[in-house]
Amino acid sequence: MIEFKHVTKIYRSSSRDTTVTALNNISLSIKDGEVVFIVGDNGSGKTTLMRLITRMEVPTSGSLTVDGQDLKKLKKRKIPDYRCKIGMDFQDYRLFPKYTVYENVAFAMRVIGKSSKTIKETVPRVLSMLDISARANHFPSEISGGEQQRTALARALVNNPKILIADEPTANLSPEMSRDVMDLLVTLGENGRRTVLIITHDVELIRHYSHVRVITLAHGKIVSDTVGGAEATENA
Repeated sequence: MIEFKHVTKIYRSSSRDTTVTALNNISLSIKDGEVVFIVGDNGSGKTTLMRLITRMEVPTSGSLTVDGQDLKKLKKRKIPDYRCKIGMDFQDYRLFPKYTVYENVAFAMRVIGKSSKTIKETVPRVLSMLDISARANHFPSEISGGEQQRTALARALVNNPKILIADEPTANLSPEMSRDVMDLLVTLGENGRRTVLIITHDVELIRHYSHVRVITLAHGKIVSDTVGGAEATENA
């Protein structure tokens, strides 16, 4: 479970005596195996929420626990182990341009010490699941934006993370490909094996998912927390 209790995050300027409150007294719980859309305009607090969960930042006040672990108390040497629980699908993909699709996905396994045998068994299976096996030996510059997105998603999934965070996964895609990618993300969470958090500003697209929880942020506060449909996104 991911649990925010009265979390506030304030950023302080080092050059000027100013502060920005990115999150203001946030409290929410996300169950294991739950799929959640997190929506809001730029500056609403979506990115800060993600950075707190991935332990890139810590709360200024309040507590954030993941699987019972208080992230504010997590020692620095334990952060890499904690992050192995999380698969991160970045908005800008962050693929290595000189690595093939296969090599980009395999890298995520090599960096945590997985054996060559395990990599050879796992990577093709994940590429097949995301329907990009035919592009395994292509470089990022040789594949479409949708295929780059699926490669980034394969990399996020290859270590079978307990939590998957997709940051604006449809930002650079066509409407048709956006729906395909969103369908895939929702399906990946609906088997109950992992928690999926989808950070997006595309409120029109998520209206198609009437059964999925939607948390709407504005000015660092939760303004809506309900289940799917137009009603859930009217405050976004």
